[in-house]
Amino acid sequence: MKKARLIIIAIACICLICGGYFLFSQNNTVSEENLTEVEKVLVKDLKKDYPKTPREVVKFYNRIVKCYYSEKLSDKEIEDMVDQMLYLLDEDLLVVNPRDEYYRSVVADIKDYNSKNKRIVNTDVCDSNDVTYVDDVKDGSNEVDKLAYVNASYFINTDGEFTNTYQQFVLRQDDDGLWKILTFYEVEGEAEEDD
Repeated sequence: MKKARLIIIAIACICLICGGYFLFSQNNTVSEENLTEVEKVLVKDLKKDYPKTPREVVKFYNRIVKCYYSEKLSDKEIEDMVDQMLYLLDEDLLVVNPRDEYYRSVVADIKDYNSKNKRIVNTDVCDSNDVTYVDDVKDGSNEVDKLAYVNASYFINTDGEFTNTYQQFVLRQDDDGLWKILTFYEVEGEAEEDD
């Protein structure tokens, strides 16, 4: 009789644990689905869940840029968004973009976009197979930087007129193995559609 009671208690405990886990996971899924794109970008903990590939880094960069120029953001959201963006940048790019200066630049750009009734409708990043990886030997040393080249496109609506712009991103792998944006510039051509 004691063994039967212990078995029943053990089964009840297992059911409670499984049921609790199921309810907990369902609640988290529902709350994630109810978040706006701005909230999704801001709740991403880049220190724990950094994008694994150069392409994923550019995709997250594009999500931030799209929020900057297509959403109504509070001053606090812009500040938090800037912090997310800065975490994606290589240390050499951070040197020339101090936080306060970068923040002021973003605010001015957002104001400029709004004054021109301009917004980013869609962004695309090249396919994984189109990312180019290069080992760059530093001058006068045996050190090698691992670089990746990623192309992206931006479909922009300016007061009812649509245009495409294209950028190439150069990312460098840091000492922790994270791909950080070293530079980017406008290029001619097309980027492949996002998967």
